[in-house]
Amino acid sequence: MASANPQDSMPVNMVAITFAVMASIIMNVLDTTIVNVALPHMQGGLRANVDQVSWILTSYMLAMVVVTPMTGLLVERFGQRRLMLSSVAGFVFTSAMAGQSHTITEMVIWRFLQGLLGASMVPVGQSILVSSYPPERRGIAMATLGMGIMLGPVLGPILGGYLTDDLSWRWCFYVNVPIGLMALALLIRNVPEAGRSSRPRPIDWQGFVAMAVGLGCTQVVLSLGDQDDWFSSQSIRTLSVVAAASLALFVWRSLAVEQPIVNLRLLKNGPLALGSAGIGLFGLALYGVMVILPFFLQEHMAYEAQTAGLAMAPQGLGAMVSMWLAGKLMSRRVNPRALALAGIALGAFGSYLTLSYNLHISIGWIIWPGVIRGLGLGLISIPLFTIAFSTLTRQETAEGSGIFNLMRNLGGSIGIALITTIISEYTQVAWNQLGGHLSPYTDTRDASSLGAALNSVTAQHLAALVGRHAAMQGILDAFVFVFWGFIAMIPLVLLMRPAKTRPTATPLMES
Repeated sequence: MASANPQDSMPVNMVAITFAVMASIIMNVLDTTIVNVALPHMQGGLRANVDQVSWILTSYMLAMVVVTPMTGLLVERFGQRRLMLSSVAGFVFTSAMAGQSHTITEMVIWRFLQGLLGASMVPVGQSILVSSYPPERRGIAMATLGMGIMLGPVLGPILGGYLTDDLSWRWCFYVNVPIGLMALALLIRNVPEAGRSSRPRPIDWQGFVAMAVGLGCTQVVLSLGDQDDWFSSQSIRTLSVVAAASLALFVWRSLAVEQPIVNLRLLKNGPLALGSAGIGLFGLALYGVMVILPFFLQEHMAYEAQTAGLAMAPQGLGAMVSMWLAGKLMSRRVNPRALALAGIALGAFGSYLTLSYNLHISIGWIIWPGVIRGLGLGLISIPLFTIAFSTLTRQETAEGSGIFNLMRNLGGSIGIALITTIISEYTQVAWNQLGGHLSPYTDTRDASSLGAALNSVTAQHLAALVGRHAAMQGILDAFVFVFWGFIAMIPLVLLMRPAKTRPTATPLMES
């Protein structure tokens, strides 16, 4: 039932809509991390080598980054309801098929289709929530959504560890089936039709091919660059040239044609452009930490997968608390830029504390910096989203959400690639620096842990000790990179100017 003022109306099924969207988004985001801890088990079960099994992750991210920017066009053609329902149903089906795969080829195909069909879930879910909540409560809606997005990376390693150890790696995919069916039932019952255009834009096939090839090659370069030694590999050089040329053509088509595949002209909107750049750095910091910590805890602190996941969970809990707090504060008209800057300060401080890590720290030194960093991440993400969408009309929201989430995914991919490279390269640098001081004639009086002149046994122990300390230095250098990722957000936030009043065409659910 509509009220006299449409902007004051609130659907009675808002809780059900929120719960359905949250379940869908958690299921989608969970699949970016839940598989990580199961990869060694999958490698044996699928009879694959290390390079082949990495495509289980790469194929999923590849499909996600190709489809996400097309969200606006898909909504125009099919509407939010139909697109969301088909995305959830397709994701559930491909999850079940991935779980029953018996070869690496089967798995990669189903993972690619899983990413392809599920890519629209986050931006469309975002748009559904924005449309469902009145303007004065939109901060709470985005806080709820952000909590769901943050819950995935937190629960992924924990849930993946438990399922793999207690059941089978296949349950990392089967777990999506009950969650997805429950979300699908709620979506069918509660989500209204919206966003479909009676005259949708024609598809710019040249722009689509350029975008798919450019983003696809970029994702492959980022995923495989480190293991192929980057530009020393002919295939990486070729893919990089193809990616650059294709993306240049895509940008030109997006700006030159009247109805492009992705409306990059929206980036003329200052808040959206700055917010998208900021969320890219946010993705870099978030996923960078999610790469460093499991590697550090399992490889060098000898934590089991489940224990490592539990040690990382407080960061996500801190983020969820601060997201809820950010939503409450913004509903009371607190300046979102002030919240974002406070979040950057907390995130940078939490990252700065990790620069004192060593091979003998207690679990408390893992938990508390993570909580502080998580509080910062929560205070950053909600204001960024709110400012980015503060001047978009309802017609622009779905497409803007596609661009916004593309930048988050790309930021995460770039962060993962750079972190992996930093750990690898700087570990080697530290090894050379430490090992350069050792020889059969080295004075070992300071090597109290060894207490003997170099002989074959002592040399082996010393090599292992040098290797551990070199790896620790590489990890510390990676944490330095994350720290500066937070600092780099400051000028973007200072340049943002949230709208004082929202436009009348702000995304709202029609009566």
